[in-house]
Amino acid sequence: MPKAIQLNLKMQNEPGALAKLCRDLADRGVNLLAHSAPAITAHKGPIRLLVAHPELAQRRMADAAYAFTVEEVLFLTFKNRPGSLAKAMEKLARAGINVKYSYGTAYTKAQKTGVVIAVADEDLPRALRMLG
Repeated sequence: MPKAIQLNLKMQNEPGALAKLCRDLADRGVNLLAHSAPAITAHKGPIRLLVAHPELAQRRMADAAYAFTVEEVLFLTFKNRPGSLAKAMEKLARAGINVKYSYGTAYTKAQKTGVVIAVADEDLPRALRMLG
């Protein structure tokens, strides 16, 4: 699954907002593979959701009256060891591909780490060939 669909929305940065979103999605059968929820301002922040079944998630989010956009991103796995992500980022840098943002995680005992990498739409096919 090197290329994935991510759903992006903006939400109020207040107690319970993220909990409500997660519960709404769970109750509608949407499985989250990854999420990013940095607080950019005191009032609103971007939420990025990588989901197992994008079409289902889009329907369910629309049903729940969430306003969102859809973005294609790279969803890659690397060996969980020092330098794995650095090598991927260096490949993109040498090719002149700018990374808009990235997030990921791994359990300390895991063999692999999952990383979401967003690049400009026009760079996505080339980045996919290089890293996918």
